[in-house]
Amino acid sequence: MESCKQCGEKFEITSEDLAHLSQLSPVFDGRKFSIPSPKKCPSCRQQNRLAFRNERTLYTRKCDLSGKQILSIYSPDKPYKVYDQDEWWGDKWDGMDYGRDYDFSKNFFEQFKELYEVVPRISLHTINVENSYYTCYTLNMKNCYLIFGAGNDEDCMFGKYISYSKNCLDSLCLYSCEFCYQGVASDGCYGCRFFTNSRNCSDSTMIEECSGCKNCIGCFGLRSKEYCVFNEFVGKEKYQEIFKEYENLTHSKIKFLRDRLEEVKLKLPHTASHIYASENCSGDAIFNSKNCKFSYDVKDSEDCKFLYNSPRSVGTMDAVYTAPEGVQFCYNVCSTLGTNLMVTFFVWYSDNVRYSMDCQNSRDLFGCVGLRNKRYCVFNKQYSKEDYGKLVAKIISQMEKSGEWGEFFPYALSPCDYNETIAPEYFPLKKNEALKIGARWRDEVDEKKLDGEYFDVPDDINEVDESILKKVLKCEISGREYKITPAEFDFYKRMKIAIPRKHPDVRHYDRLKLHDVYRLWQRKCAKCEKDIQAIYSPECKEIVYCEECYLKDLY
Repeated sequence: MESCKQCGEKFEITSEDLAHLSQLSPVFDGRKFSIPSPKKCPSCRQQNRLAFRNERTLYTRKCDLSGKQILSIYSPDKPYKVYDQDEWWGDKWDGMDYGRDYDFSKNFFEQFKELYEVVPRISLHTINVENSYYTCYTLNMKNCYLIFGAGNDEDCMFGKYISYSKNCLDSLCLYSCEFCYQGVASDGCYGCRFFTNSRNCSDSTMIEECSGCKNCIGCFGLRSKEYCVFNEFVGKEKYQEIFKEYENLTHSKIKFLRDRLEEVKLKLPHTASHIYASENCSGDAIFNSKNCKFSYDVKDSEDCKFLYNSPRSVGTMDAVYTAPEGVQFCYNVCSTLGTNLMVTFFVWYSDNVRYSMDCQNSRDLFGCVGLRNKRYCVFNKQYSKEDYGKLVAKIISQMEKSGEWGEFFPYALSPCDYNETIAPEYFPLKKNEALKIGARWRDEVDEKKLDGEYFDVPDDINEVDESILKKVLKCEISGREYKITPAEFDFYKRMKIAIPRKHPDVRHYDRLKLHDVYRLWQRKCAKCEKDIQAIYSPECKEIVYCEECYLKDLY
């Protein structure tokens, strides 16, 4: 057992981990550079990577190239040059202009910080988006608004980690869903409202852990069922009568259904974790995968460990928020897409890139920032293939001695302050705690007041007309102001859902609470009493079965 250098907790490094690290270890100048065992526990490693990713904290500022007003993840007081997307991708600048020699009298991270602070940064991390300006970390999007960490979506609003979905609003971790509202950790659903951990369901409301179900209300843990209400089959005719009562979802009806579902859930067994059509996997929300251990929100992946929100991954260890197209044989990466990548942040469509940020469509880079379509570069300077290998080998040898080799970028190198990033969503800290681990902190700034008259949201969507689009709403929880967009209003009307009384950010944090935590606990099966790993802590009230007992009870 090892002790985490950040939190002090004990964690295990298995022989499988060491073998995996050996497979991922690169070769330069004829020498294999072994990746050392991690110095932090898996949770602290994950926290470190997340502290580099700002998705939702957006600012208006001027583009440092053209001077026009732009939207950016970087506040106006950040010291970087920030270019709008089109200008960053344009030909009016070249990252090679910032190239420099490596100085062996300084350590690697010190020099990398100097480079990374002067190379222009892209205002928002998006690629191939259409009419989706208010998104970030998105790929192949059309007509989307306030969607983050997503790919291949159309007409979606207010969501995170949404893939291959259309017309979905207020969602978290959805795959291939359409015309859905308030979906969490679900796949292949259509026309559903308020659903969690469900697969291939349609036209259902307030369901959880259901699969292949349709026309169900307030149900938990059902498989291939129809016309059920609170887990009881009522038949088509009776269901249609009940559905008329809940077709139009008012706030009071939403609360009633949620409370009833909670009552149903406590009486029924829960699976230890949500793993579907997968082999030899552990974690949660794993679909169609093989040999993925301690992984979460993973689909179509194989031979991986410590994956988080990383679909279509192969042979990868310690990765978070990789693009929908997937990564292969990567280590310790965040917001990445490619093959043989190590310690990278926002490196897409690239191969054999290590210790680099904001690089695109490149190969064989080391310690680079903001390069596009380049190869054999170190610190943004061009080398021959032979000289590149020799120099990288020499740098890694120095990093081995300094203890930098294998480690992710330190908190101090994050482009954003800790409370601007998504790290607090999973690892909330106070200011003094963030500063203690080496992160920066941004003191809160009062939001600008919105123009318009205040409007008290009624219980029923039928009591609202388009005049609400000119009104200002105030969150019943946080007091923050927000407005309703035309597309959002049309969606609520179509889905017959009451106008939300909470700010979009508050709704986002509510969905995070519905999503299972990225942790496994040791506990016993409530039926056979064998030891299991579960997403429910021993203190939880839920009845938890091992997979074998759960399936026997279910079928």
